[in-house]
Amino acid sequence: MVGRLEGMTDSSGGNEVNRITTALLAALLVAGCARTEADAGGEAGTERVAAWQTVENYKVDRRMNQLRSGEWLREPGNEARSMQEAEAALGLRELDAQPAVEAALEIARTNPTDDLGFLALSFAFYEHRSLEDRKRQEYGDEVYELLETHYVNDLRLDRLLLSLIRFGGQHGVDLVDEVVARSEHRVLRARGAFWSAMERLMEVDDLDSPPDERARVRAEVTSMAQLVADEYSDVEVFRGEPGGVAIEPVLYALENVTVGAMLPEAAAERVGGGQESLSMYRGSVLLLDFWATWCAPCIASLPDVERLQALLKDRDFQVITISIDENVELVEAFMADRMDLPYVNWFVGEQSDLYDDWAIQGVPTYIAVDRDGAVLGRSHDVESLYDVILEATEADAEARAELLAGEPVMP
Repeated sequence: MVGRLEGMTDSSGGNEVNRITTALLAALLVAGCARTEADAGGEAGTERVAAWQTVENYKVDRRMNQLRSGEWLREPGNEARSMQEAEAALGLRELDAQPAVEAALEIARTNPTDDLGFLALSFAFYEHRSLEDRKRQEYGDEVYELLETHYVNDLRLDRLLLSLIRFGGQHGVDLVDEVVARSEHRVLRARGAFWSAMERLMEVDDLDSPPDERARVRAEVTSMAQLVADEYSDVEVFRGEPGGVAIEPVLYALENVTVGAMLPEAAAERVGGGQESLSMYRGSVLLLDFWATWCAPCIASLPDVERLQALLKDRDFQVITISIDENVELVEAFMADRMDLPYVNWFVGEQSDLYDDWAIQGVPTYIAVDRDGAVLGRSHDVESLYDVILEATEADAEARAELLAGEPVMP
């Protein structure tokens, strides 16, 4: 799953990247280690410099791998391949994050609250997740303990609140709950509550979780969203918007775009011309697919979506793709040059009210809807919606087996 904007990168040679990074590192270390030198003696500062150099070396190597792999994955025909396949095809060296994570934690153990300590903790938070289970658990426990001990009342934690919810699992959720409950900074409490509600909204519709777990998550998300609306409506939380405005799509989605809700009416331009609305398709089981031509995961899943349409075409089932591209010409060019999309295709654009009002959180996002307009499921993974779609279309055992087996559907 990716957001609306992809990072723009320069894929120039590694020597230039290393040169720039070395210059930045020198400046950072002068600022970040100054207090450590004074407080703990020159030896401790020197050790932190060496440790941070280990971190920076790893970051440069990782970035170069990402740039080269990203270019390979954007080549036509490679969209469905994984990052690991790209690295193997390019013969890139497999990187081990553990030495860099250990080096970062050495820095944080010495002084977790100076600027270098915070940068090191941030790095360890992101990178420890790539390690094998035992080390991931060990380093993760230490990272969260240091953050909870030293940063609940530190405004720098604002930079990590979203990532704690998005990538931190239950540890991250619990830490943000602590921030919301007891931070002395109102802005941290407000933004913690906002991101907890916004980022956990998709969990409300996690069909892999039992109903009682989904109900628990819904209650927690609703509580956080209402807290933002009631207590922090005046605090800027996202894109310059105050909480009272920014939280509206979450509250709206909880009522209208989650499992069991009746999906609101929506209208859009159909690729190829004309305006359409959802009510025109009432009586059919629908799969709404929010996507963009720049979204590699979206493109990788299009064959699965096409196969679903072909398999269930005689069962009043309809796919509607909804493009958030910059302009409709990009979609038309994609269909002409790379892949025909043999179903209904809508264009709403990158500033879509529909995308924002329904609190769509990145693409691809799939919403399954029954014949009466009720939401059956909402996910970033189309396969997770197969069961509810098959049940709603009353597909027979043969069709079900064919879809779940992943076999191509004959025209």
